[in-house]
Formats: sequence, structure tokens, C-alpha cells
Amino acid sequence: MRHVGFLSPELGDDLWQVFARCRREQPVLWVRSVQMFCVFRHADIKTCLTSPDFTVDYPFRVSRQVFGPTLLDFEGPRHARLRRMLGGLLVGRDDNMPFVGPVERCVADVLDALDDMAEFDFVSAVARDLPESVTAAFLGIPPGERGWAFGHLRYLLDHLDGSSKDFAVAAELRREVCALVRQLLLDPGLEGQGVIKQLGALVHAGELELDDAIGLVLLVLAAGVETSTGLLANTMVAFAEFPQWRARGRGDDAVLDRVVREVIRWQPPQMDTVRFARTDTRLAGLPVAAGQPLKLLLGSGNRDETVFADPDGFRPDRTERAGLSFGHGRHSCLGMHLAIGVATRFFAAFLRRFPDAAVAGPVPRIGGWTFRQPATLPMTLGRRAGAPVVAVDGGRR
Repeated sequence: MRHVGFLSPELGDDLWQVFARCRREQPVLWVRSVQMFCVFRHADIKTCLTSPDFTVDYPFRVSRQVFGPTLLDFEGPRHARLRRMLGGLLVGRDDNMPFVGPVERCVADVLDALDDMAEFDFVSAVARDLPESVTAAFLGIPPGERGWAFGHLRYLLDHLDGSSKDFAVAAELRREVCALVRQLLLDPGLEGQGVIKQLGALVHAGELELDDAIGLVLLVLAAGVETSTGLLANTMVAFAEFPQWRARGRGDDAVLDRVVREVIRWQPPQMDTVRFARTDTRLAGLPVAAGQPLKLLLGSGNRDETVFADPDGFRPDRTERAGLSFGHGRHSCLGMHLAIGVATRFFAAFLRRFPDAAVAGPVPRIGGWTFRQPATLPMTLGRRAGAPVVAVDGGRR
């Protein structure tokens, strides 16, 4: 995503003030340096996400250049058919025991790995590792291929956040990942019942083109990791800043679910997305010519004072449920409920096992251009649940 100077992540908390001023004074702003409209208000963003006057279909979209064409880049009957096909594999999986079992094992593995650590970085040890493990299990990527595949994926995802890394290298890495996915899709002996196995069966039956199946797998790989990493890390930041919600959430999954949903609004793991004008149109009274790109500031829409009471406040008990972080309409994120479910399951188990875990030092700032999270989040575990407390005289109590 191309950078906009006055929206630099270095602004920290001032970024939200910039958003508020733009919503009041210039809700749709043409930024000459990047040749894009920036859209700040909730209503206008929602219009771009839902109106047929705007589209995702654009050949030079960065995600399309990096990952090839996926559901993110299609409109019309092809998009509807593929979305319906992928949705049938995703929606409701949280209640499907063959999926819940691997998620619980992934959570347990991450927590077990922390047992021997007095200090650790939450971002690298948990927020990145858990989504990769869950996504690999969900897709059915063999254990021996997971480290290699996600190592490639990280390089590719950097390009979506404005990296200056070598595009030729990224293209080669994508080719290698596609070759692995193709091999797995066509392997009749692939074990398990993961998404790749099921998509492969559709390919063998002639119900799905191989290239479309590869695109669906790449989409799940990309969507299942980076935003989930940000969601986990940003939720841990919220618990550090608002310990009363950590206390209320321990042992109450319903509270944890509300906390996670409010984090998605308050500090979204993905700050923006892009659309293109399908035809000559108008937005907030301004003319928008066909083909012009629009940068939709989802994070700004999530703090629109005309939609949310106390928009800058962290209030998991709020009744408004109009956040835009997972999109809206025909391109909304199919995996939203899975991401929320994994985060809720993890924190329920983490807070039970490590009731004294704490951020070491000042709470790190959440930053990033498109994908937002703290760069690191050093933590100490303290006493484990059920461990005896040692008194100063050496006795136990």
C-alpha cells in the first residue's frame, strides 16, 4: 500500500486526531503524492465497500501483483461462485470438531512452549506463531513444509505494507509457494481433511479450476496470518492498558469475546484497504473519475463520532457493532468469526494458566502502515496457575 506522509505511523496517538480532523474538514481528500483519494468517514467508506460504483477489480493492484489474482480481485459471477465455495469450507468451522480439535492443540502447544520461559516476546512467540500453526492445520499443510511456506509468506506480505523489498525476489517466492500448493492440491494421498484436501477433491472432480484453487489457498494463507497476528498482539496491549478488562475476562469467555471485538474496532490490525471507481461517480459531493483509486481508512471509520459513542474510548461493553475492520458487503472477510474464535480461545487459556503474566516495562506503541501491531511486546510470566507461592522465609503458602 502506498504511503501517505501526513498519515505516518510515527504520529502515534496523534494519528487519531488527524483522522478526526479529516472527518470534519476533508472527509474525501485527493492526495497528489500518491494519486489516490483518502476516505475517512464511516458512511463514505461503507459506500465504497458496498456500492456497484466502486470495485476491487484493477490489474495493477499491489496485492494482485504480489499474490496473483484471488477473491480480492474479482467481481461478478466468478467472485460469487468462488466465495460461496470457500465460504462453505470456512463458515461454521468454529463449531466443527475436526477444526476445533486442531485449534485447541495449537493453543496448547503455544502455551506449553511458554512454560519454560521466564521472559518472552509475545509478538514472535505467540501472536505470529499461533496464527501460522492454526492456518497450517486448517489448510492441511504438512508439518515439514510449514516453516518454509510461512518464511516465504512473510516476505510477500511485507510488500502489502509498503516494503521496499525486491519485487523480483517476491515473484520468485510466490512461484515457489504456488508450486508447493499445486503439488498438495494434486496429491491424492494427502492426509487429513484440511481445506487443501477438500479443494483438491473439487479440482479432481472438475468442479474447480486448479488456478482458482491455488488462489483460494494463497488467500487463506495471507488473510489467516497477518491480521490475526495483529489481533492477538493488539489485544494483549489492550489488556496491559486496561487491566480491569483482563480481570473481568479471566474465566468469562463472553467478556473475552467482547474485548476482542472492541480491539478490532479500537486498534484494527488492518488500517486500510483500497477500491477503484468503476465509473464516473461522486463521493461526499466530490467527482471521482472512473479508474481512480480510493484508500479507505478503516481505522478512521471505526472511530467516527457519528457512529460510535466515545469513539476513542476502549469500551468492550458498547452496543454499537458497526466496525469496518473486516470490511462490509460482498467482499467482507469470510474468516472473521474464526479469527475472533481463535483469539478468544487463546486468551481464555492463557489467562487461566498465567494469571500473573505482565508486560515488561512500558506498554509498546502499536504502529504500522496497513498492518498494525507492536513491533515487539516483551512479557514476564510470573507464577503459573496452581504453582505454590513461596514466602520470604522459604515456607510455602
